[in-house]
Amino acid sequence: MLRIFFLALVLLIGQTSVIAASIFNSEIVLDDSSSATEKLAKEKAFIDVLVKVSGQSKIDENIVIQKALPMVSQYITQLGYGHHGEQRSLVLGFDDIKIRMLLTQAQVTYWGLPRPEVLFWIVEDNASSRNIVWKKSGSPLLNKLKEHAARRGLPILIPVGDFDDVVAISIIDLWVGFMSPILEASMRYKPSGITVVKVHGNQVNWKLLPNVTSMDNDTLIEGHASGAPAVAFATMVNDISNFYAQRLGVTLGVDGTGTKQLNISGLNSAKDFFAAERTLKKLTSVAALRLESLVGDMATFRISLLASKEVFHNEMVSDRRIEATINSEECMLDVSASKVLDLTTELEVQTQVDVNNIISDNDTMTVAPVISTPSVEVEPALRYKWNG
Repeated sequence: MLRIFFLALVLLIGQTSVIAASIFNSEIVLDDSSSATEKLAKEKAFIDVLVKVSGQSKIDENIVIQKALPMVSQYITQLGYGHHGEQRSLVLGFDDIKIRMLLTQAQVTYWGLPRPEVLFWIVEDNASSRNIVWKKSGSPLLNKLKEHAARRGLPILIPVGDFDDVVAISIIDLWVGFMSPILEASMRYKPSGITVVKVHGNQVNWKLLPNVTSMDNDTLIEGHASGAPAVAFATMVNDISNFYAQRLGVTLGVDGTGTKQLNISGLNSAKDFFAAERTLKKLTSVAALRLESLVGDMATFRISLLASKEVFHNEMVSDRRIEATINSEECMLDVSASKVLDLTTELEVQTQVDVNNIISDNDTMTVAPVISTPSVEVEPALRYKWNG
């Protein structure tokens, strides 16, 4: 009966991710209406999308990507025209499956979903005063931050500046970097990471707490940039995006660590199970997922990984609903040497999807093809707790 209930719940629920769509879309301003200008705009949009999806700001230097540029049209699924201010623009959507296959050919990383939401506390130091930049302040700094974050596909949060914010935190807390009030004021936004930014003239200094759920184990990441806000904020967002992409990205074309046993406890309802399973399937590092048992509040899965256990662990704990138990330290062990997939073989291999698992949801799921290998029992199991 429980399985039937799960199946019915799956059929009734579905959602579309705005972030998922945005990382495969791009809008480019057109200087004129010539065919040569439009061709260059398509190539620029193509590179912009590859930067977002791969997490690599210099992906245009990859020789495979350079060879694909003249054939950009075969990757486009949507084409339209719009307006960016008073200028005409070209709006393009790209095929996510073909993009992923291209990244596999190029042997570069794929930074998938979900991505960490980063809360930005910004303090601007003018000649006469210091001010916190709130969401509705109209500050041009926010426009630059949003623009560069959209370019890299980094989800950001900005504090609204209402009564609760004003009472919870002060300019001194942010400028000096008192973490206790900063964390307390940030919790209402439920961020994955927190960045405190200090702007003084043409100098920008920032500190990133990458994972608020493991602040005792994560070191603060510090950075600085010089120049006008358009330049300095671009450097900051690139540095932060590069950090997360390196931490969470999967190198495509590489068969990682085979199959693992995964235990998820804390599943106290059908809603919990559905949410946990859905989350696991969306992880970039997970190629295939199969339910082995469901006993009490614990589900046991067999998972195939595309990446190392460390990457899988980082993806798991970046979701605030998932807590690592003590045995999950096994995730951080080194993995054996990876095996590069032959592209021709990969095109012929069917993706691993467990069609017999009747409680899987009906949402479209893009799974990178991997070569089938015999199941390998690995103990101890990877253990996590669901706190949804």
